[in-house]
Amino acid sequence: MEHVLFIQFGNYGEAFKRFRDNGPETYRDQKLSVDFVAQLANGRKVTTLSLASEVFREELSDGLFAAGLPLQAISQQTVRDLFDEVGPSHVVIRTPQVDFINECGQRGIPTLTTFADIFERRKLKQLWSNHRLHNALAKLRAPAICNHSLNASMSLVSSVGIPASRVIPWDWSRLSVEAAPKDSVQDPSQPKFFYAGMLSEEKGVGDCLKALAILKKSKLEYALTLAGPGNLEHWQEQARKLGLENQVRFIGQISHAKVREEMIAHDFVIVPSRHSYGEGLPNTIYEALASRSVLLMSDHPAFQGRLKDGDECLIFPANDPTGLSVCMQEATSDIMRYRRISENSKRAHDNLYVGLQWTELVDQFLTDPENKTEWVEGNSLANY
Repeated sequence: MEHVLFIQFGNYGEAFKRFRDNGPETYRDQKLSVDFVAQLANGRKVTTLSLASEVFREELSDGLFAAGLPLQAISQQTVRDLFDEVGPSHVVIRTPQVDFINECGQRGIPTLTTFADIFERRKLKQLWSNHRLHNALAKLRAPAICNHSLNASMSLVSSVGIPASRVIPWDWSRLSVEAAPKDSVQDPSQPKFFYAGMLSEEKGVGDCLKALAILKKSKLEYALTLAGPGNLEHWQEQARKLGLENQVRFIGQISHAKVREEMIAHDFVIVPSRHSYGEGLPNTIYEALASRSVLLMSDHPAFQGRLKDGDECLIFPANDPTGLSVCMQEATSDIMRYRRISENSKRAHDNLYVGLQWTELVDQFLTDPENKTEWVEGNSLANY
């Protein structure tokens, strides 16, 4: 019997049980992917390994298992032991963890990579990491090497050295876009900005707070709502030290549906990721465009060239609170530009989608892991 092993960061078992109890999604397409993996267990075994905080293994339903392995516990031996225990016939690996990729290559297991990471080569550490990844992927029995969206996929070619003909971009399902664009900021005396994501320095949360403090010195008291997991007490204290208690609202992690509601209720959505944060194209960019609120995003390498500055969004330099404050002020000062960007957001949203939907990609792999039907050639990066 086939046994498919998924390797990822998210805790599949927690999400599976939450949806079984009619709980909410915490990010876009979470339920779609959880249900898809569950239905794969019809006629085969499926194990999802979460790189989590503890070791665990449980059966969620007939043939469907969830397991956990702490990141700090990963070694050549622990990975080998895990593969011996699970005995996978196919592997879908969603993170570029070289130890797992090497094990798949050594065992000759048909493997599909579905990364969501951009690869750079500006630092010696990155060059070495890319070299190790290239060597591991070269020995992999894989029909293609897949990554999320266009820029991240292109970085597999430019930084890791994978031929474009072997790279397939993937994406999630299309969002519905709000029918009507927005005409203007709701209250020009206090424009409302929204952030959704991990509350961390690399994601640019500190830059947002410092930008608000800079604007406050010019008597501009903009409002900011931050949603997401992280050290709430730390960031609340940072806001207090900057004198922003009455301008900043922390609402913690909320459901995906609530994120959409908040984006619509605000005038702007900020995606301030620093270059040091490795990601593909975050869901918040798609969701911001779909909400018709005006998107402010950093010049992160994963975002560059995907949207037109001043026409489909507003772009500011990452890790630069002053640059962000200037962008925020300019965003509120031109009503015609606000209306134009909101009007263009549907086109911008629709143009972001590149490649196969994730569920279709996994289906293609499990149906034809040796690419006998040449499905890779029809969907590879070489076509773009």
